Amino acid sequence: MKFNLKKKCDEAADKEFFYGAKVNHDIKDAYLGLCFLDPNESDRKAGPGKGHEEILYLMEGQIEIDLDGEKTILNSGEVYFIPDGHKITLKNLAANRVYFVIAGGHTKTHSHHH
Repeated sequence: MKFNLKKKCDEAADKEFFYGAKVNHDIKDAYLGLCFLDPNESDRKAGPGKGHEEILYLMEGQIEIDLDGEKTILNSGEVYFIPDGHKITLKNLAANRVYFVIAGGHTKTHSHHH
């Protein structure tokens, strides 16, 4: 299966598109999402669902990540690990749209197929 992830992300009302088992049933334990924050956008929630962990990669710009009250500045090219059971709040510190990638997987074997 081939498609343009950036186009899907840009067209998504929630400013993100995830490619994984819900889209391609051949995928079992991993997913990849492309997301964006509009200029000066804040209070965007992100983070893995129960039984998952994620790595966020900032493609460009600068964002602030708040994990349980601990704030971290992430710059272009840097990554941030989000452990199972945690949610983060994102704030775009740039005056332009910034894109970030979220890669995740299961911490325990389970299925999304019904």
